[in-house]
Amino acid sequence: TFDHRHFFIGKITMRKLTSLASLVLAGLLVVGCSNSANKELEEASAQTLYTKGQTYLEEGDYNSAIRYLEAIGSKQSEYGEQTQLSLIYAQYKVGEYYKALDAAERFVRTYPDSPSLDYVVYLAALSNARLGDNFIQNFFGVNSAARAVENVRNAYGSFQTIVQRFPNSKYVPDAQNWMAYLKDRLAEHELLIVKFYDDRDASVAVVNRVEEMLRYYPDSQPTKEALPLMKKAFEKMNMADSAEKTEGLIQAYKDKTFPSAKKPEYSSQF
Repeated sequence: TFDHRHFFIGKITMRKLTSLASLVLAGLLVVGCSNSANKELEEASAQTLYTKGQTYLEEGDYNSAIRYLEAIGSKQSEYGEQTQLSLIYAQYKVGEYYKALDAAERFVRTYPDSPSLDYVVYLAALSNARLGDNFIQNFFGVNSAARAVENVRNAYGSFQTIVQRFPNSKYVPDAQNWMAYLKDRLAEHELLIVKFYDDRDASVAVVNRVEEMLRYYPDSQPTKEALPLMKKAFEKMNMADSAEKTEGLIQAYKDKTFPSAKKPEYSSQF
């Protein structure tokens, strides 16, 4: 008699084998295409790679642009400087900010006299600013100043470099706006640290931190808010003279207002 059960099992098994064969074949096709693409990149001249890379860049296909521009590699060409500039830009556009920073650092070492140096520093500054962002925390309104601020400090330093070393650069106005905003964030971060020490009665640490705020962020709302905590710390340490001087600072700041700087928009074109 005909066993229908075995028939269906056989059909299912055959389908599995057919599917597996299809997957293997598809995998071989992908490998074949990949090998073909790699061979094209290896055999192409620097000029061809550069031209295709720039075309992809102009079309907004940044991943393809990166593939072709990186393939130039050690090939001797006159496109070295422009290739590196394009790579920094493409890495930034696809969100590979650490790679963009690495490429920017290499560029500065390799081409220290480049007329595009302000552009490179600007992209490095924006990359660090991006790394200082956090979409989820910003979305839920969490104070971003409470997070690690290494990237924020680096961004501030790069924007400051543009203002100080390249005063005629077209990026100066945007750099100044970013500096104002980032300075506020750094001051807010310091105030959080002061409050942390105050909650733990670490009076010496409170005083040291507020003194740094007075040195680096004198014209800021967080510094104004930190002064009473410094006075309180001096009083706990029975340092009446210092507490009295701090009260003088509190009075001097009393009528001062420090509007919070608005976060600049990220530039879409460079």
